[in-house]
Amino acid sequence: MAAEPMVLAEGVTKSFGGLDVLKGISLEVAKGQVVCLIGPSGSGKSTFLRCINNLESINEGWLAVDGEMVGYRQEGDHLVELREKEVASRRAQIGMVFQHFNLFAHKTAIKNVMEGPVVVRRMNRAKARQLAESLLEKVGLKDKADAYPSQLSGGQQQRVAIARAMAMEPKLLLFDEPTSALDPELVGEVLEVIRDLARGGMTMIIVTHEINFARDVADKIVFMDAGIVVEAGPPDEIINAPKSARLRDFLTNVG
Repeated sequence: MAAEPMVLAEGVTKSFGGLDVLKGISLEVAKGQVVCLIGPSGSGKSTFLRCINNLESINEGWLAVDGEMVGYRQEGDHLVELREKEVASRRAQIGMVFQHFNLFAHKTAIKNVMEGPVVVRRMNRAKARQLAESLLEKVGLKDKADAYPSQLSGGQQQRVAIARAMAMEPKLLLFDEPTSALDPELVGEVLEVIRDLARGGMTMIIVTHEINFARDVADKIVFMDAGIVVEAGPPDEIINAPKSARLRDFLTNVG
């Protein structure tokens, strides 16, 4: 029997008022797979990530993470909406890294990383500090443990944010344009950390405009436009032999 996919979406729709942002997204992400979502701004990529993490609820379709429905549980023939406590418990298993870091400005790098394990996982502070130190070392910031976000470059702040997401020991990591707020010379250091996570077998979905990075790191690239999946497949196929005019135009414009 085939292994349960980490993420399974079937016919997912999402509207905001009268605006249809997702128009029937179907996608499967296997455990250990790295999937990059590419496409023009406004194509629904970030909204889809937020639906996976239940930061937005879907209107129609089916969305599951590691075999569990997002936002609901099945009781007989009925779907029952999860209580906020249940939502939070499931969300704690999914790490999310945003484009604008979202670090606590009044906490040092190490305390930002310790926050989740101490507050959510109820880990004792000594063990949480040990975990945070090892993660900061992993992202190349061992010497910045006591620095505040204002004392760090954008690239360093984003690497702290990645360490913070990893501190929850998630089964799935979501990245929403993790380099788009960075100066060009700082992009490489963040992408290298993500590459290292990919080499370690972490399941990841990455919204990115870095096409060369997507080619290097992804097992599958998904091109979205206007709320639908236009093409999906291995990097060489998507980037070197696009089938649709929409994807060809997009690659020409970002190249």
